[in-house]
Amino acid sequence: MGNIEKNMGKEREMDTNVLKTFIAVCEYSGFSAAAKELGYTQSTVSSQIKQLEKELGVRLFDRYYHKINLTEKGVLVLQQARNILKSQAKMLDSLNSAESIEGEIRLSMSSSVCSRYFKNDFLRFHHQYPEIKVEITENGTEQMFDKLRKNETDLVFTLDRHIYDSDFIICAEQEEQVHFIAAADNSVTDCSWKLSEISQNEFVLTEQAMSYRKILNEILASQSLEIRPVLEIGNPLQICELVKNSSLLSFLPDFISEKYVKDGQIKRLDVAGCPVTVWTQLLLHKNKWRSPAINVFIEFYKEVMQR
Repeated sequence: MGNIEKNMGKEREMDTNVLKTFIAVCEYSGFSAAAKELGYTQSTVSSQIKQLEKELGVRLFDRYYHKINLTEKGVLVLQQARNILKSQAKMLDSLNSAESIEGEIRLSMSSSVCSRYFKNDFLRFHHQYPEIKVEITENGTEQMFDKLRKNETDLVFTLDRHIYDSDFIICAEQEEQVHFIAAADNSVTDCSWKLSEISQNEFVLTEQAMSYRKILNEILASQSLEIRPVLEIGNPLQICELVKNSSLLSFLPDFISEKYVKDGQIKRLDVAGCPVTVWTQLLLHKNKWRSPAINVFIEFYKEVMQR
């Protein structure tokens, strides 16, 4: 047990979220069940368990016919992991028992994510933690991660392909669908389309660097197609306003157009051969010290994203 305790004490190499994932796999008897409970993908859970086994230098599970069983070492790690998390919770309780949690949080994100999570949800967070100041900068994905590595931001909210990097901890994540959209009274909503057909219409799109726009451009290029929008603009809600009042089409994540679809102002189009999925992810650098303010922010928005 001594070597396991020694390895589990390497604070810079191990994050307690990985231990939480390991415990969840044990308690829910499988990777897929643990992933569902934690709000992760199964691949994320598998990667975290591999990371833990590598750091500890032991095999945690025996795998037979799609079933898993704890190894002898795995039983010891489970006991120690629970002790570590119990100690962490006790420490956080003592820190958070002060009159109020205060501090500053620096966030990097896209305008799409900002418009989604920093309206009523943020007002609830501010009401609950009035002494926490939040500073938001809007960046592209590459710039976000560069700032995260340089400790120029505390957390990033990405909207992109699913990202897993051993340098970053996935605090919360959610899969998002993306569709072509048009005004509800636009005749293009009456039938199904091929990508080659729909691309001939006039479009208003987000800037080229936006994740789902980049994915769309790659799909178009693979079919020797191109969309040249009449307008490129960064604000996706402004795009919805333009689409609902014109013959312009666009391509946006469902969560952005959701209110307009429910209100009967916009419809999503059926376009064959263009399945696009992106992910909203809240990420933290593995070596980042978690202040009480960062901890409550993560827990608050993890709950918001799982609603």
